[in-house]
Amino acid sequence: MSSRSRIGAACLVLGPLLGLVSMFIVRSVSQKGADQAAAFTAHPAASQLGLGVGVLAVVLLAGGLVWLAWTTHESSSGLAFAGGVLGVLGIFSVVADDLVHLSGALVANGHSVTQATALIAPLYSGGVVAVGPLSLLNDLGMILLAVAAMRSGVPRWAVVVICIGVLAEGAGFGIGTRYLAAVGFALIFVGFAAVVRTTLAGSPAAEPELAAQHA
Repeated sequence: MSSRSRIGAACLVLGPLLGLVSMFIVRSVSQKGADQAAAFTAHPAASQLGLGVGVLAVVLLAGGLVWLAWTTHESSSGLAFAGGVLGVLGIFSVVADDLVHLSGALVANGHSVTQATALIAPLYSGGVVAVGPLSLLNDLGMILLAVAAMRSGVPRWAVVVICIGVLAEGAGFGIGTRYLAAVGFALIFVGFAAVVRTTLAGSPAAEPELAAQHA
């Protein structure tokens, strides 16, 4: 197994895992400035830490999706290419959205709720978070890559779990419910863990190990 495969596989599972962790640290995933101001001022340290973990999770996930596209291009080149491109483009939107929230948490630190709302409201009403809807590209990209992985031998149940997780995670952020988003991240983690296990078990580097075990 090459070091590139190890790193890519690790990124694919660590991304959603850290996303799950971030959902238990932050206090709000609302897109409303007033809601975020209340969370930022009441729990400044948790908000900043959770959002920072979330940014790291997205960056790792981007690397993992690139690796998954690379490992599935032989069995399904069209899906792998489309899923990789859409996934990475959507990741840029998610990173921008998370950085806006993190900036709001830093700006609101030390202010009252009223002051914080006045300070960060422009971030949410000035069109900066308009990139948020583009995160749907990332969701679509992950689903396409999951289907491509199924064509390369990944169990169907893992693909179904990933798809349900992607929908739950997207719905959680859409309606501002972090617990639903957490369920989504948990399902995505389970599905991608199965993808990694199946993919690496079927890699050329793993075949001698399997042959030795059955000798």
